[in-house]
Amino acid sequence: MSSRAQEPERRLSYQAHVWLTAAVAAMGGILFGYDTGMISGAQLYIEREFNLSSGEIGVVVSAVTAGALVGALFSSWLTARMSRRGIVKLAAVVFIIGAVLAAAAPTTFVLIVARFIIGLAVGFASTVVPLYISEVVPAARRGSMVALFQLAITAGILLAYIVNAATAEEWRIVFALAAVPATLLFIGMLLLPNSPRWLVARDDVEGARRVLHELRDPDAPETEEELQEIVAAVEEDRARPKESLTAALTSPLARTILTVGIGLGIFQQITGINTIIYYAPTILKEAAFGDSASTLTTAGIGTLNFVATVLALLFVDRIGRRKILLGGMFGMVLTMAGVAVAFAVDDFSGIWRWVTVFCLFGFIACFAVSWGWGFWVMASEIYPLFIRGQAISIGNSVQWGANFAISLLFPILLTAWGGAPVFGMLAGFGVLALWFTWKLVPETRGKTLEEIEDEWRRRAGVDEGRPPTPAAAVG
Repeated sequence: MSSRAQEPERRLSYQAHVWLTAAVAAMGGILFGYDTGMISGAQLYIEREFNLSSGEIGVVVSAVTAGALVGALFSSWLTARMSRRGIVKLAAVVFIIGAVLAAAAPTTFVLIVARFIIGLAVGFASTVVPLYISEVVPAARRGSMVALFQLAITAGILLAYIVNAATAEEWRIVFALAAVPATLLFIGMLLLPNSPRWLVARDDVEGARRVLHELRDPDAPETEEELQEIVAAVEEDRARPKESLTAALTSPLARTILTVGIGLGIFQQITGINTIIYYAPTILKEAAFGDSASTLTTAGIGTLNFVATVLALLFVDRIGRRKILLGGMFGMVLTMAGVAVAFAVDDFSGIWRWVTVFCLFGFIACFAVSWGWGFWVMASEIYPLFIRGQAISIGNSVQWGANFAISLLFPILLTAWGGAPVFGMLAGFGVLALWFTWKLVPETRGKTLEEIEDEWRRRAGVDEGRPPTPAAAVG
């Protein structure tokens, strides 16, 4: 067969390899999503079995986010000492331990501890999986491939909703089954390569070249150019004057980037998504739906979340990230305001209960096609190499902190204030998110990680970017 005839087959081979690598790593999102979905469906039955108050059920639900906050912070220490791949394997093992303990929990305290352990694993995975994917995939496909992590989250949520609906009140079975996707993730990660950027940072340039040749066209000049860019970034990082981590993270460049990264994480969480995902059955009960109808409607929300995320993958790398975030948040504000109005009218005997359902579904659709994947993609793209591991850890920790606050306080505020003020507050946060995105969030679509860093340098007034590294430098 001629070389020209073999070209499409070779291209299909390495493209399939990079998609498979991203898809297996993204399975870490299933851990996140399954836990989120299983507690949503199980909380009504847990509340009854352990006779919990609204505050206590808030602690049970939010224990995972507290653990995830700690896990995300600890990821900064781990990324300096372990490979990205190794941390994801660790997350899978920790998740299995937590899932088994939660399924067997004899008391509320044990259940809370088990969910905290699960949260540690979720914190590891949510920090490192998008980072790993962004470092192994081509720039032109980075958005859609990192967005696979969000797709996996929605798949995990939907799977948990289906299992909840099928097992009725057997919430312990739902918890025990969480060990299955964690086991599959561990096995899958054994087969994946290390990140080229991580290998270069460990002086294994040839190893990084081999990985790039597996995931790119080995004969294309762009592949070697990408390797040279990685080496240049690593060498520049090493050439920096040695300074404390605090000094590095408070430099003008880091402050500029962290402001955006932290803001995106906070607004993703406080604009309403987790009040719906965690507490959809509770919200629907407030709107005069019974337990069975609430569970089935929640499963419908999970299905829509998954389908809308699949559709989002079709245009993630075709439309600017910033435009998608703005458009999605506009729809989220309108639909959350609609829920607030429905609760303000407070007549769920007729049309307003269906207005509530419509707005909940509308919010999920708008979130899934924009901010659902948008935060993970942006967080994997915007941080430069010299603070990438630490900055992603900090940004994700703040995101999980916001998640923790919302998931803990929502049932308490819903009981104390009522639905209209709570959902109106969330819509107000959405308006602030629109302003923040319009003013501060840059466009990153189609740029290499090194090009994005150079753009940040210009914004921060640090310099005009890095000088190119000679080809000889990479051997």
